[in-house]
Amino acid sequence: MKRFMLAAAVLFQALLPSAWAQGANPFPTKPVTLVVPYAAGGLTDVLARIVAPRLAARWGQSVVVENRPGGGTNIGTAYVARSPADGHTLLMTAFGYIGNQIMVPNLPYDPKALAPLAMVADSPSVLFVSAALPVNNLAELIAYGKAHPGKLSFASSGNASSPHIAAELFAAMTGIDMVHVPYRGNGPAINDLIGGQVDALFDSPATMAHVATGKLKVLGFGYSRPNPRLPQVVPISQAGIPALASFEAGGWFGLLVPSAVAEPVQQKLAADIRAVLETADVRESLSRAGVDPRVMSRAEFASYLQRELERWGPVIRARNIRPD
Repeated sequence: MKRFMLAAAVLFQALLPSAWAQGANPFPTKPVTLVVPYAAGGLTDVLARIVAPRLAARWGQSVVVENRPGGGTNIGTAYVARSPADGHTLLMTAFGYIGNQIMVPNLPYDPKALAPLAMVADSPSVLFVSAALPVNNLAELIAYGKAHPGKLSFASSGNASSPHIAAELFAAMTGIDMVHVPYRGNGPAINDLIGGQVDALFDSPATMAHVATGKLKVLGFGYSRPNPRLPQVVPISQAGIPALASFEAGGWFGLLVPSAVAEPVQQKLAADIRAVLETADVRESLSRAGVDPRVMSRAEFASYLQRELERWGPVIRARNIRPD
């Protein structure tokens, strides 16, 4: 009898991978938690709440968005990295995941403990300036900055945020001495830019609404590929300024999972997330949120994140950028 039970167990283990491949396993078997390491109401949180109900409908299990802000995203990220390796806890994150690996010497988690699942969306960094600033293009902005060293100010949604990093890259490439003014979120930064308290800001295409009303001016954006939201705006790298020919900056949003989760579970998660992201409903919802849907395979997303580390590491170290 014992030999029979042992043989049956061995046979079960041998058949398990094929059962996964055929979709026989009912994963997920309980509610899934989608952790956002940012406060509720921010863009990362908004995107998580777009994706969560669609995944819930596909899985027949609730997907609960849980905000765990703090520590420059390290609190929520560490929570997911240490969560049970069963695939029921996911992380929706953004640039902070990359920045912290460069800026924070003793992270409370091992970055290798998380595996990329799917890119969700990205968005170019768009350069806006105050309507009161006497410049109308990039060449004039650079000339103005060099003529007024240390007086041209740029806002950001926070120290070490992607708008901050984009502005530091711009300053380094052009040789402008600019003053960084960090805010707690892009809302207050935009308000002060409109009011003329600061001169410039890298932000998402959603801020183009203030250009249409004449409250702000737009000088360029950080991706070389065309963007349907910015039909009349020239990419910064294509503005005819040699120093900026390789300029590239933008924000991204993606999903990660503990790397110890079984490979078949990761494959199912990635496939289901991709199926949701490719629906017209989700693509339209992401576009309305002000970002561009961007679907990648797991391997492509992993390569993208590695390139981000390699690209921004030298900028962050050279400019001595530190988190709050």
